[in-house]
Amino acid sequence: MLTFVFVCLSISVTGLHADFTVVVVSPSVKVKENEGVDLKCSYTADFGATPRIEWKFKDLKGYQFFIYFAGMITAEYEGRITVYDGGLRFNKVTQADSGDYDCEVSGNGGYNEKTIKLTVLVPPSKPVSRIPSSVTTGNNVRLTCFDADGSPPSTYRWYKDNTPLPEDPTKFPNFKNLTYKMNVFNGNLEFPSISKLDTGSYFCEASNGEGAPQRGDAVHMEVHDEDNSQAPAVSGNLSTETQNVPSKITMNHMLEKQYGIFMLQEVKLKLEIQKLELEITKLKLEVQKLGQ
Repeated sequence: MLTFVFVCLSISVTGLHADFTVVVVSPSVKVKENEGVDLKCSYTADFGATPRIEWKFKDLKGYQFFIYFAGMITAEYEGRITVYDGGLRFNKVTQADSGDYDCEVSGNGGYNEKTIKLTVLVPPSKPVSRIPSSVTTGNNVRLTCFDADGSPPSTYRWYKDNTPLPEDPTKFPNFKNLTYKMNVFNGNLEFPSISKLDTGSYFCEASNGEGAPQRGDAVHMEVHDEDNSQAPAVSGNLSTETQNVPSKITMNHMLEKQYGIFMLQEVKLKLEIQKLELEITKLKLEVQKLGQ
């Protein structure tokens, strides 16, 4: 009976030994640009007295780098970070430091990791927008707006004649005749079939909750009907050509007829010459006979 209890206790201890737990204080950390921040990562004692600790960083574009490897800070982060027992400290962060940080711990045959998402807070900058000044009715027209600096990424709204446009115009009586589509996440304002009602002064605004919203430059967009005044008078040209066709045909026919008459006269003349040559030959023969 005592032996059985000992075996059970041994199994229980072995199970606890296989936990190898890694703990982060906060899986998501936000900090303003140019400030310092700690990314805290701790681990259980079952990794041993001197576990192997590594830090990796994956940026917002998906590229991954080592920050701390084989007990050393990598060259790109020297002077910028400090690694200590229980975490990693940035002296000063920039927007490029936003991304995922993996704290990896291994030792005594165990391995575990945890990820901390760092967001560096940056106010939006003045957005760059593309707004045409003149468009034709019925065309598909897209206005674009983009803020390159805001972190987290900015959301967008559009204004027409200094009045904010609702994201869905069909829900508001004053805008129900407008048929635009607004994407607040990528900044596009699209008119599937633009009309004269859409004529006006437009600008966009970027905001992300950090600092004041930023507005782009206003541009007046004029919507006009297609100008057909420069189009060629196809029907007029066709009628003129049609009137000229009979006269051209008549002239060609007369020329062909005259040419045929000339050719016939030439053939007759050649036949007459051949007859004369034959008569002359006969006369020469008669003269020769008389001479004999």
